[in-house]
Amino acid sequence: MMTVKLLRWIVLPPIVLLVMALAVANRGSVTFSLDPFDSISPSIGLEVPLFLIVLISVLVGILIGGMGAWTQAKRKAARSKASLPETNGLPVLRE
Repeated sequence: MMTVKLLRWIVLPPIVLLVMALAVANRGSVTFSLDPFDSISPSIGLEVPLFLIVLISVLVGILIGGMGAWTQAKRKAARSKASLPETNGLPVLRE
């Protein structure tokens, strides 16, 4: 457990610095268009900084991955709970 905390302190600061450098380097506005047929003057489009699009897409990916891992862990826990016999708090030997 101590290794995970140490590893987090070693890996996390460079990632934060890279994200900050990305945000500073890509401040220019781009058109975020949801109209695939007209790229010149889209009917649905927003002028936003490029780093905002990148950071929001990374955040959405993290949220989707977290929800997938959470549902998988929930299913695995339910499956393992269903396969274990009921006991009075005593350990059960498996064959």
